[in-house]
Amino acid sequence: MEVLLDWIARCTRSVMGRNGGMPESIRRTHLIINIHSEGMVNRRFDLLKKAASVTELASALDYSPNGLSYILFVIKDEHKYTNFEIPKRSGGMREINAPVPELQRLQSALAKVLESCSRDIDDAHGIVNTLSHGFRPGHSILTNAARHRRSRYVFNIDLSDFFGTINFGRVLGFFQKNKDFNLHPKTARLIAQIACHRKILPNSEKRTFLPQGSPSSPVISNLIAHILDVRMVQIAARAGCHYTRYADDLTFSSNHINFPNAIAQRVNETTQWVASRNLIREIRRCGFELNANKTRMQYKEFRQDVTGIIVNTKLNVRAEYARKARAMVHSLITKGEFWCHWKVRDKKGQWVEKKEKGVEASLRGALSHIDSVRHFEKLRVSREASSNSDDGWLPRVDFKSMDAHARVYRQFLLYTQFYRPAAPLVLCEGKTDNVYLRCALRQIGQNFPNLFLKEDNKPPKLKLKFFNYSKTSDRLLYLRGGGGDMKNFVANYSAAMSKFSHQGKRRPVILVVDNDKASSSIFSTIASLTGVKGGINGSESYYHVIDNLYVVALPKLPHGDTTIEQFFPKEVLEIELGGKKFSGEDKFGPNQYGKHLFAEYVVKKRQASIDFSSFGPILQRISDALAAHDAKPS
Repeated sequence: MEVLLDWIARCTRSVMGRNGGMPESIRRTHLIINIHSEGMVNRRFDLLKKAASVTELASALDYSPNGLSYILFVIKDEHKYTNFEIPKRSGGMREINAPVPELQRLQSALAKVLESCSRDIDDAHGIVNTLSHGFRPGHSILTNAARHRRSRYVFNIDLSDFFGTINFGRVLGFFQKNKDFNLHPKTARLIAQIACHRKILPNSEKRTFLPQGSPSSPVISNLIAHILDVRMVQIAARAGCHYTRYADDLTFSSNHINFPNAIAQRVNETTQWVASRNLIREIRRCGFELNANKTRMQYKEFRQDVTGIIVNTKLNVRAEYARKARAMVHSLITKGEFWCHWKVRDKKGQWVEKKEKGVEASLRGALSHIDSVRHFEKLRVSREASSNSDDGWLPRVDFKSMDAHARVYRQFLLYTQFYRPAAPLVLCEGKTDNVYLRCALRQIGQNFPNLFLKEDNKPPKLKLKFFNYSKTSDRLLYLRGGGGDMKNFVANYSAAMSKFSHQGKRRPVILVVDNDKASSSIFSTIASLTGVKGGINGSESYYHVIDNLYVVALPKLPHGDTTIEQFFPKEVLEIELGGKKFSGEDKFGPNQYGKHLFAEYVVKKRQASIDFSSFGPILQRISDALAAHDAKPS
């Protein structure tokens, strides 16, 4: 499946980026702001439909007219893209056309508006689109595969050169003639110019098409291919089949005793199947061509997969894929390295084996993919067994109750993030603390050179990495933030790291905690582990707990319990959002807003005007802990 790597990357960002434990009152307030933001995009949809000039299109895309004109008319066509090739798994090479940064930003702005337009169009027609699953929010290879689970037959076909067949004329014609858009001819032409790559071929001919590598190509291809989905599902419904599409991958499934001839037929008495003439004709009527070499029929007696996901009984990954991932993790945590083996076709079409030293990021992508598939299936089973609604994620379970794949992923995360982090890791009590410290470092970080890397003729680069809380960290690492999780993390750190092996000095893990009553259990745990008599109170600059683990408590303020929000100036804490006042507590009233909105819409948005000088003592303590670890012998 050619789009699998793209999906894994987006899945990893999605899975690792979700907010954990957000109170309902925050979710409601956040929803209001999101709706307001969405309304701004909807307003741009109206501007888009009214636009008849470069200036008006720029306004709809929230771009400056001069910036839009420069990209379209000043940058030469031959300079707008970087063209390169990557090997296909099935042999041969795939061309990627990557837009230059200026054009990429413009295409991203166009994609954002068109995605919102697409949702508005579906809502206006009362459509719940369950046909197209590629490049759409809330959809993935998992939602695509789930539709075909437990089928007698699974028939799969591919479209040939999916993006390449959508040329300038088709994009122009769609936005100009489609009844939902019906854009001004000049606006439609400008959008086609933004989205399409004009390439000069070796024979000096010019070809314009949607490039594979552009941010706007996926949403435009889905809009244009919608008529294909409609016609395919009509054929499937008449034949009693299910139909879905993921990019260029079309799947039909059936539980009939004999697979419907209206969709595919067996070639004589062989095992080969071909698409029906009517199906091919309808695909061509929609402006696409079938790639006959990738047509296949899968039976329930054998392994069936849809977009790389096994669908015979439950959604799963290939067993050999999971076994290889487990073996690589075992090698990594015991030897500090691992190797990747895979097969590709050479120029003669023969399968050859390749081997190279593995990269942790690639292994993490594979483990995240396995975890996402298995978690998606567990969630589906849970929903079928209970009518209770949830936020799409299952709660954490005891380590002994984890399945083998979850345990392997947990070991990988412990090893790469804590035992052998790629950079000094700062673990705060929550996501909002990360925002505060990052903003403080941008403003006053020059006062703490120990926290930055210096390279010749380059600006200093932050040496620290911040731990990202997520639903995955909650479920697998038992970390969602807060004193209770931090205390257990400190108490169990030595045991959790005892099975790992690594040569050389490791980078530090620095926990930054509040200095209040809730932190007393963390301080007691540190005292117990380090043998400090009489206990500790957080007054020291840092505490070395064990191995590469350090704890930094916030400097105590005169008025008692100290939390990180108290280091902001009073005027910042008094800023209102939508008539609501800030509350630093986890629970707050209807006329208040919480830490998440404070971090995102006050601190992050207004960081240039906020005085972060009071954060100096906190950064100094982190710097002291890092210096102490650097001074230790290897």
